[in-house]
Amino acid sequence: MAPMMMMASPATRAAGFGRGGHVRSASVPSQRHPLLTHVDDQLRALRSWTSDPGQNPLALAHVRALLCVLDELTPLMPLSSSSRLLDGFLALADAYGSFLAALLALRQHAADLRAAVRRRDPAKVASAARAQRRAAKELAGLATAVALCSPIHAAAGFSSELEVARTVAEAVSDTAAASASVFHQVAFLADAAAATALAVSSSSSKKRSKLAAGEEIQKDVAAAAVAVVRLQELEQCVGELESESEKVFRSLLHTRVSLLNIHTPTI
Repeated sequence: MAPMMMMASPATRAAGFGRGGHVRSASVPSQRHPLLTHVDDQLRALRSWTSDPGQNPLALAHVRALLCVLDELTPLMPLSSSSRLLDGFLALADAYGSFLAALLALRQHAADLRAAVRRRDPAKVASAARAQRRAAKELAGLATAVALCSPIHAAAGFSSELEVARTVAEAVSDTAAASASVFHQVAFLADAAAATALAVSSSSSKKRSKLAAGEEIQKDVAAAAVAVVRLQELEQCVGELESESEKVFRSLLHTRVSLLNIHTPTI
C-alpha cells in the first residue's frame, strides 16, 4: 500500500487509507482510519485515569481496552516502523512478567505476615514484614523501570502509515505510564501494611513486658485486628491484580508477535 501524502498543516491534516493502493489527491478531503479514532478515544480515557485514578488506583481495565484496539491496528503498521516499536512492547511484556512474579511473592508474604500478627509472634512479624517491605521495594523499582518503556517515535511525515506508527508509539508510552502508576500503588500499599503490622507488634510487645492494664491490651487486640484486615485486603487486591495483569501480559505478547510477523513476513 502506497503511503498517502497530505499537504495540510498538522493542525488540520486528516490521514486516511486509500483503497487498492490509491494515492489521494491533496485537494480531496481524507478521513482517518476508524481504528485510529478508536485508539485516540482509548488513549484519552487512559490518560484521564492515569492523571486521576480516583477510587480505582489499581485498575488495568483502560490498559486492556487500549491493547485490544492496538491488536487490530498493528497489521496496518509500516515495516519501517515495526522494528522501532518491537523493543517497546518487549520491555512492557518483560515488566509485566516481572510484575506477576512479584505479585505472587507479595501475596505469600502478606499471608505469612497476617498469620504472624494473629499469633502475636514479634519475631515472625518482624521477619515477615521485612520480606514484604523488600517485595514492595522491588515493585517500586519495577515501576521506575516500566515508566521508561517509551519507543522512539516514527519519523515526521503526514502519511497514513506514519500516523499509525506514531499512534502506536504514543499508546506504548501511555501504557507504560499507567502501568508505573499501578506498580507504585501496589508497592505503597504493601509497605504501608507491613509498617502497620510492625507498629502493632512492637507496641504490643512493650505493653506485655510492662504488664499493661486490661484496657490497653484490648486496644492492642483491636489494633492487631485492623492490621490483619489490611493484610487480608492486600492479599485480595493482589490476587485480583494477578488475574488482570496476566491478561495484559498475554495481550502484550500477542501484539508483539503481530509486529514480528510484519517485520519478518513468512516467505
